[in-house]
Amino acid sequence: MKLTAGVSPSDLRKLVSRLRDVERKQMPYATMLALNATGEAVLEENRTLMRKVFDRPTRWTLNAFFLRRATKRKPEATVERKDAPRGRHYLEVEERGGTRPKTGIERLILGNVAYEDHIEAVVPARGARLNAHGNLPAGQIQRALSNIGAQQDRAQTGTDGSRKRSARAARYFVPKPGQLSPGVWKRQGKRLTKFLSFTDRLPRYGARFDMEGHGRIVAAREMPDRMRAAIRKAFSTAR
Repeated sequence: MKLTAGVSPSDLRKLVSRLRDVERKQMPYATMLALNATGEAVLEENRTLMRKVFDRPTRWTLNAFFLRRATKRKPEATVERKDAPRGRHYLEVEERGGTRPKTGIERLILGNVAYEDHIEAVVPARGARLNAHGNLPAGQIQRALSNIGAQQDRAQTGTDGSRKRSARAARYFVPKPGQLSPGVWKRQGKRLTKFLSFTDRLPRYGARFDMEGHGRIVAAREMPDRMRAAIRKAFSTAR
């Protein structure tokens, strides 16, 4: 028994040709949509993972990666690390583990502050007041570095009023070895508190944030559904 579609052979050939033409034009578009949607999913999973493994991550940390989007001409989407400011290496260390490189604060202190004992790392002192993200406030760091001569002292310039306010503010200093424990101390009135600690070894971290490996898992999980949705959208908009 023969089954017929009720169309002539020439009409059938035209239909097949039309479908092939639609496929040729729309599949690159569908592929682009699927790759970019998958990349967005990887970015969002990255942020979710960082919120789990980091303690109160900053907005800068959560947005440290970006999506280099696919195009129809270049069907390739990649999630990449943004260029890190000098001295901000913590994401690389958290991903791979190991000893971190010197931070910007450490370079400034080691390069500009005379100190008799060996300094390998500079870390927040126990009891130092931290901000909402668990970090030392940037304003305090700038004042401390300025006071101890690690960078230009901005307090030397400004109005008489600003200089009077500076005189009443806390002052930071590095004591000589043997006077107080190694580090940067804060004097406010008669009260002394420690702000930064000097250590003779760099902190070492275990691997906690496998961005690349986790990204591959997310991409493999998301791509099939994203591709099916993209094909439906691409073919529904075909002209």
